[in-house]
Amino acid sequence: MSIGIHIATDFISTATLSRGGDFVFYEQIETPIDDTNALCRGIAELVEKSSAGASGGASGGASAAVSVAVNSGFGGQPSPPNTAPILAKIDVKSALQASLGRPVECIAPAQAYALYEAFYGTAQTSGVACLLHLDQNVTGGVTFGQTLWKGGNRLAGAWGHMPLGWPVAHELDGRDCWCGRTGCLESFISASGVEADYFAATETALSIAQIATAAEQNDIVAESVLQILDDRIGRATAMLINMLDPDIITLAGSIASLDRLYVNVPRKWPGYTFSGKTATSLVRASSGIDAIVAGACIHAAAAR
Repeated sequence: MSIGIHIATDFISTATLSRGGDFVFYEQIETPIDDTNALCRGIAELVEKSSAGASGGASGGASAAVSVAVNSGFGGQPSPPNTAPILAKIDVKSALQASLGRPVECIAPAQAYALYEAFYGTAQTSGVACLLHLDQNVTGGVTFGQTLWKGGNRLAGAWGHMPLGWPVAHELDGRDCWCGRTGCLESFISASGVEADYFAATETALSIAQIATAAEQNDIVAESVLQILDDRIGRATAMLINMLDPDIITLAGSIASLDRLYVNVPRKWPGYTFSGKTATSLVRASSGIDAIVAGACIHAAAAR
């Protein structure tokens, strides 16, 4: 029996999965603001409940494998700015292993998402698949069949901190990134990056959803910002095609809700991919299930 945990900014999800990918147990609690003892205690209680729930009421004890999807200095790097503040205070893996009394494995949330897609979502039949999670941050994951590729430094899928491919002059203006570098892909194709582009042109603050609505209502600036986004995501995904030649690229996160991307982005590929034409598909990630905590369950099962 395997348990998945997703520690997000506002909530902690804990779950177990059936072989068919359905939740056998699922529960959420609020993420404590600054009490690390409360964090560990709350997770321990959820793990105990999930163990009992999956075994028909009897505690699963130390036999259950646990995997945690968390952005917390992952791979030795600093945490993104929208990470739960409490996570900056602890080594999550060590703290939970001590609290739970059992081994704990950690992966990035987008890696867990990619693993879910490989087992139950869009990438089930793909030999090589890339997931690009486009939200306030840009992250991702790579799977070969149903195997997650984490890499020697456990950083596979850290797309957000590569440079934007084939930049034009005004894209070399030294955009600062929270990681301490400049010109990272995240500063161009994250939701916050797109919102900053619109604000720079209009001095009006709109969310990515509001920008999309404005473009539909013939806002010329909003449409221009989204056309630039189409091309930038086209360049970013073309780099993935040139590097890994995936069968499928899956988009997740708030930007993935833009229907235009699945038409416009593949049209950009011939101008950037080495082969010109490509058989790679661009699809939207699965919805209707907490894919990250489910992916953590799958990772826990594989780690046993």
